[in-house]
Amino acid sequence: MYNSANYAKNIELLLTDYELFRSKYFSNKCLEFLNKSFSEASLFLTHSATGGLEMIATLIDIQQGDEIIMPSFTFVSTANAFVAKGAIPVFLDIDPITLNIDEKLIEQSITKKTKAVIAMHYAGHPCNIDTIKTICDRYKIYMIEDAAMAFGATYKGLPLGSYGDFSVISFDITKQINAVQGGVLIVNNNRFADRANNVYHLGTNRIAFNQKSVQYYEWVDVGSKYQMNELNAAVLFEQLRESDKLLKHRQQITQHYYNRLLPLKKSGKISMMHEHYVAHNFHEFYILLNTPNERTSLQSYLRNHKVESMFHYIPLHLSSFGMKNGKYIGGEYSEIIAKNILRLPLHHEITEVDVNFIIGLIFKFFNEN
Repeated sequence: MYNSANYAKNIELLLTDYELFRSKYFSNKCLEFLNKSFSEASLFLTHSATGGLEMIATLIDIQQGDEIIMPSFTFVSTANAFVAKGAIPVFLDIDPITLNIDEKLIEQSITKKTKAVIAMHYAGHPCNIDTIKTICDRYKIYMIEDAAMAFGATYKGLPLGSYGDFSVISFDITKQINAVQGGVLIVNNNRFADRANNVYHLGTNRIAFNQKSVQYYEWVDVGSKYQMNELNAAVLFEQLRESDKLLKHRQQITQHYYNRLLPLKKSGKISMMHEHYVAHNFHEFYILLNTPNERTSLQSYLRNHKVESMFHYIPLHLSSFGMKNGKYIGGEYSEIIAKNILRLPLHHEITEVDVNFIIGLIFKFFNEN
């Protein structure tokens, strides 16, 4: 968590004037910042990226039996928002190089029940957006970007989140820019902008009423309390203001990890992300071990030296709920990656000295084993 002296100042300011809460003072400041990157979209600060996905499920009118195509190697929220409304998740295998959905499997997975494809950008590294978008347009299905890990990352000069009919970014405390808890829904398909406002405001026409385009403020649709808490927005605003500096630091740490670990990659001891991603890697730094046992041994070795390292998702198609309620198409890459991936420390406070210590331990591990 990035420490800023302004967090307390912002919260103290809010507590001096209730109208600042009512007017969404810091939420609006955050939206002004985000609008610079997503000027053509409608933006909604949410209590979480999960909340944004739930709004999308409502906006595209998910019905019982609709199918949603998504990678199996993703967080449960990607599926839950749609399964909660009766959708069937169609889990696809991932590309072993990008760790993103294998776009070659998408077209064969589409049926008459397919409603959308979710392009989840693993680690903030872009999917093959052009191919996925072409397929979605051809079959007239929605493209949803799960850009939860992707704040700051771009594709062909535009921020990730700019390409889908809908997109979400997470500002959870685990992310590179965070509100402690929060997210943003990005509605790029303007056909849904008005309804999104209604759903966002508990199913009421509050925005239309405030703009004096309707006479009454009333209940007009389904909705819920999706808004970001204003205290969270006060934290997020400071991180957005400092985002260039924070992202630059994380990228420099990524580059340092990559350069120092390259000999282990060249000798076949580990695999790493493609070099193409290094310059825009902000969320996490991971390595891939050759076997699950080796991953477990290295993780234990680091833990014994007080260094935390973590694996990641259990593929959703292998979970008890996923096996019961979803379908899987593809091979074994999702399972192989899940068993061999190890995420190394990457945060705002870490230094190159810290990284050198961690890398030294990794080299020592391989020298001893």
